[in-house]
Amino acid sequence: MGPTGTIGPPATVSAVSDAERWIVVVEEPFLPADAGGRVETFGFLTAASNAGIHMQLLVPTRGELDIEAYEAAVPGAAVIRLPRDASPLAHLRAQPYMYASRPVGPLRRALHATPPRADAVISYSYRGSHLGEEIARIWRLPHVVRAHNIESEFFKALARSSSGPRAAAYEMEYRKLQLAERALYHSPLVTAIGDISLEDHLWRRERASVGTFHLPPFLPLDVLAPGGGPVTGAGAGAPRRAPATLVFVGSLDTPPNIEALHWFIDNCWAGIRARYPEAVFQVVGRRPEPGLADWLATVAGVELYTDVPSTDEYVSGAALSVNPMRSGSGVNIKAVAAMALGTPVVSTRSGSRGLSWEAGTHLLVADEPASFVDAVCALLAAPERAAQLGRSGRAYVLRNLGHEALLRRIRDQLPATARSADALAT
Repeated sequence: MGPTGTIGPPATVSAVSDAERWIVVVEEPFLPADAGGRVETFGFLTAASNAGIHMQLLVPTRGELDIEAYEAAVPGAAVIRLPRDASPLAHLRAQPYMYASRPVGPLRRALHATPPRADAVISYSYRGSHLGEEIARIWRLPHVVRAHNIESEFFKALARSSSGPRAAAYEMEYRKLQLAERALYHSPLVTAIGDISLEDHLWRRERASVGTFHLPPFLPLDVLAPGGGPVTGAGAGAPRRAPATLVFVGSLDTPPNIEALHWFIDNCWAGIRARYPEAVFQVVGRRPEPGLADWLATVAGVELYTDVPSTDEYVSGAALSVNPMRSGSGVNIKAVAAMALGTPVVSTRSGSRGLSWEAGTHLLVADEPASFVDAVCALLAAPERAAQLGRSGRAYVLRNLGHEALLRRIRDQLPATARSADALAT
């Protein structure tokens, strides 16, 4: 739990009495920020840190945590490691596995020993919301839950697309999550739930008695800063994009991503190569599942890059980003991140859900293999059109996903007593 085994405030908190003080519970270690959820979590923490919010950052992890590296990455935060339960018994408990593997015991002991020194608790993932509820209960703090998707529906889809013992495990988790979500929707320990997806927010609003709101994704500050992200086009500041190079970014051990890769390669890639034999498809991600590298090595024109320090150079150097998701919920961060870098995106409807962008203006959307191939090849054939699409997508991100506006959405859910005068003035 830290050097003393207790939770305490950052050293600077006592010196700045009017600063906001949040306890933030994240889902898992987020460094390196090399995949969708990690990118979004790090974007939020960066935004809060830059806004002068002092954070006690709780990070559940199975292994050790480089506290110094995390505190350097999030200035002003006091980072605390929470142990996770990796034993098979966690699957057998009545709680969903994502709760049971993040036990409240060590947290509860620390909270009882430490006086309250925070204004609010933010569970920056549904998967840690039970920890946030415990903090809210003991310290009587307002509690905002960030939801990246509807977890029960996600596991329902996994169960339906799997077989054997894995399908049974997913089905059991789905049933447990249904019960846990219903409890959360009416919990007196939750002030509000902020959905990353507009559709998920509308769905949840009909089922919850606690407040709900739409909280779009936070992206890294460097791509949001004026001139900070590459912009497609022929101008002096434009990135050098490799002609006929497509990129796919995502965790390579996640079933929806694997499903998307199979669909694209099995149904679309040959059609694209027939028109553009020189085309290259770069697959970039972390933790490739067993057999994935061997399979991709058999496909002509496909290059695999795993566990890279940053995916930005691949995305900003590609002619376009493909997002052929067939399932999943929430917002597909890989599509938003590509748009932020000015890279034109071709996506399925499932991969483009969650925000108010317009197909044909901010990105291209196609669901059938033939139309997906046509969309990709249309952009490869018309670089100026691709450049304009990239500029339009980046403009959408800059206009709608600014950090200050997104932080205000969170602050608006908190009682006035939990907000500083500086925060209220922004």
